[in-house]
Amino acid sequence: MTLGIAGFGALASLTPYRPYFMGIAVVGLGAAYFTTYGARWRQFRAHGFRAYHPGTHEVALWVMTVLVGLLILFPYYNPFL
Repeated sequence: MTLGIAGFGALASLTPYRPYFMGIAVVGLGAAYFTTYGARWRQFRAHGFRAYHPGTHEVALWVMTVLVGLLILFPYYNPFL
């Protein structure tokens, strides 16, 4: 932990930019979903329906979506912690 308390103070100065960071995160997740499930959709159209088995990329994408969602909602559930 090289940042310490001073590092958290520096991060607090980025609070006004929080909506922009949230937008970048949502756009990044949208691009990740498009690239991950777009290939799956093209495969479905070419070969028809078959049993769906989520791969490592899909599971990692869903885990990251939950983590980003928790971080976006952090100011709302922080008082209850």
